[in-house]
Amino acid sequence: MRFSCTHLAVLAAALLLLGGADLGEAQPAGNRPRIGLALGGGSARGLAHVGVLRWLEANHVPIDVLTGTSMGGLVGGAYATGMSPDELEAMLSGIDWDAMFGSSRFEFVNVRRKRDLRAYPSRLEFGLKGGIIPPSSLNNGQQVDLLMSRITAPYYNLASFDELPTPFRCVAVDLRRAQPVVLRDGSLARAMRATMSLPMVFPPIVAGDQLLVDGGAMNNIPVDVARVMGADRVIAVNVGDLKPKNAIDYSFIGLAMETLDAMMRANTLRGITGADVMINVPLENYGSFDWRRAPALIKEGYNAAEAMRAQLLPLAVSDADWSAWQLQRAAKRRTAFPQLAFVDVAGAAVADGERLRRALAVHVGVPFDVGAIEETLRELGGLDRYETLSWQLVSRGSDHGVSVTAYPKSYGPPFVFLGLSLENTTGNEFRFGLGGRYLAFDVLGSGTELRVDAAVGSDPALGVAWYRPLPGPFFVEPHAVVSSHTFSAIADGRIAASYKRSRVGVGLDAGVNVGRLDEIRAGVSYGWTAASVRIGDPGLPEIDGEDMTARLLWLHDGQDDAIVPTRGLHLLAALRHHLSAPFVDVPIGNARSSEGVSHVEIGGSWLKSIDAGARRRLFLGGSVGTSFNGNPLPTEQFLLGGPMRMSAFSIGESRGDHVAFAVTGYLHQATRLPDFLGGPVFVGGWLETGSAFNRRADAEIDTHASAAVIADTLIGPVFAGASVGMDGDSRFYIGIGRIFR
Repeated sequence: MRFSCTHLAVLAAALLLLGGADLGEAQPAGNRPRIGLALGGGSARGLAHVGVLRWLEANHVPIDVLTGTSMGGLVGGAYATGMSPDELEAMLSGIDWDAMFGSSRFEFVNVRRKRDLRAYPSRLEFGLKGGIIPPSSLNNGQQVDLLMSRITAPYYNLASFDELPTPFRCVAVDLRRAQPVVLRDGSLARAMRATMSLPMVFPPIVAGDQLLVDGGAMNNIPVDVARVMGADRVIAVNVGDLKPKNAIDYSFIGLAMETLDAMMRANTLRGITGADVMINVPLENYGSFDWRRAPALIKEGYNAAEAMRAQLLPLAVSDADWSAWQLQRAAKRRTAFPQLAFVDVAGAAVADGERLRRALAVHVGVPFDVGAIEETLRELGGLDRYETLSWQLVSRGSDHGVSVTAYPKSYGPPFVFLGLSLENTTGNEFRFGLGGRYLAFDVLGSGTELRVDAAVGSDPALGVAWYRPLPGPFFVEPHAVVSSHTFSAIADGRIAASYKRSRVGVGLDAGVNVGRLDEIRAGVSYGWTAASVRIGDPGLPEIDGEDMTARLLWLHDGQDDAIVPTRGLHLLAALRHHLSAPFVDVPIGNARSSEGVSHVEIGGSWLKSIDAGARRRLFLGGSVGTSFNGNPLPTEQFLLGGPMRMSAFSIGESRGDHVAFAVTGYLHQATRLPDFLGGPVFVGGWLETGSAFNRRADAEIDTHASAAVIADTLIGPVFAGASVGMDGDSRFYIGIGRIFR
């Protein structure tokens, strides 16, 4: 047979096209069509993809190539590694969605950063790298990064994603070039993380000279990518609402999200025209942040695929071909991990890098343990200086190791935290405070932390502390403060007397970090205190003079939130001894003096969720303290009053040389704010009993019952409640600020 020039040209063109096509490695058996699956984005609604995959497997519809965007990229990437739908659902059921997609990272930071976040419990921080800049997102992505690394860890030396059990691609958008990017090689974990970098929720991913965000803005259901991979038939799955919208959110955040949604709907409608089968999962009753409804969403996906049964079954294969497909996929699945021979660290400051290497060195030469690696990174990530700490396995010749990269935050350090406090002292009078904390790293030495506090309002203050790590877990921290505090005596619902105390002081602490959650410190402080009566007669002395105090503190903070934890114990034990005390101008009862007096107090709170969704929470709290045989000045006595500390009393209404009180209660989550605006809204009640007293014989045990509404918001806890004492005391309170102390 002879070939003309035209025949040869056509043959050459065909070969050229085949050579340049982005074909996955796996080829279908026999002459059946090559089937591609394109999974669309949709935030939490994308969990429905697991149900679609379950139906396809149950009905022997093989997937030869797989593409996904955003949440479709996460589910698709996990399935491409060889996971089954059952394994995917099991993984999803074990995820803490508050930690994964919420705006609180409190559970994972170290005890110093927890102290920062308790002092300023708003959910936003600002960076000062080039101006006053808000965070690039409400979630730093650390827990998602760890999840991606866990899923993809065995696939660390792929030439391309064609080598996965199911060839895979995901789509992101490069902000610098304003174009979609198809991710086909490199780190699978970073690719999956990039495709779901939803603006405002997660920070973008830097990849070389690209700045990658969620691919949904330009290619929400990548049908075209599946075609390029060689798919003859493409099944597209849409989990968004493509109908015209009548109800529009006109808030400033709402309009931004509506605009993004409109862009996604437009490109989705364009993209799905190339699909052979279109599965629309009806999810009108589910929101973008309904992560906690994973089982229901998976069921919706399965039902939607079942509704398209007539269109999908022609793509099914025989039992023999299905078994061959499963065996081919299983043969390419990796589950084994190498033993580590080395550790690499990149991106961290000098002191942090050395600490990372020392901590990770314990994993070298022992059987690989993913959980242990994650726990080490959580321990080190507790510094909260970096956006994320990501890990992956790497090869160096015949050796295998772990590479950890610290990705800096784009807006800091230094950082600024703002806090607002508001609480009514009477029915129509409030105490107000606005404060901020400046936090900088590597000031006068690598690994150091400089904190500067300033507050205005009812209790103005200015303070500074410089934390310096020493070899091992030890540290020193000099500090200084100028502060003023006003005490109010309430009678018949009004302020009957007012007393102002001012202090200037300096001090030095030294201590040891006992892991991420515990700190022990000892120190001494020296200063000058002046106090005087401003209004009425509060029964407190006029004082003026120097003071010196030694202290020993142990702090444990194992709770997972600064506002209303779902679990954990917060405990503070303090021993203070007054080496010297101010002079009292006008002596008061029993010639009181704080000089030579020692105090011990142990207090804290414990919370536990009693259901899987953490909607119902029990809590216990309390404090015991004593001044032994001393008679300290009233300004140094133990105080009771305010929410969760004998709530029917005004703050400081009850005071004494000794204290003992306990509180127990129940909180029920009534609703939930969107994740980008806050967290749960609780209603609940509690009982408190206790007393502050000078002599045991004079102790009057009071019991108070309280009910309140507590909202976890971006600006911190907002609460309103009422408390009634068995002896007739009562108080209504409303405010912004800390509840559990």
